[in-house]
Amino acid sequence: MGLVVPPSVQRKAGIQLGDRLQFRASSGAITITPTRPPTYNPTKAELTAIRKGEAAIARGESVSLTDFLHRVDRNRRKAGTKTNRKVSR
Repeated sequence: MGLVVPPSVQRKAGIQLGDRLQFRASSGAITITPTRPPTYNPTKAELTAIRKGEAAIARGESVSLTDFLHRVDRNRRKAGTKTNRKVSR
């Protein structure tokens, strides 16, 4: 079963193709509103990495995807070993 919303109603409501819709029913009325996915806000560390990467690209530097993934994996492993170390007292 599907619901067909006329294009003129979609435009007035700001509904675009692919939007998720929320349905609310109360006292004989159904309210349909588009729900937008939450926007992603990068962390300060991610923003710093992005800026460094953009600067490197502007300088003409590049890294292969294989090297990039290797570095990411290596950094994850390093972070994991630091958090799992036991401290002797």
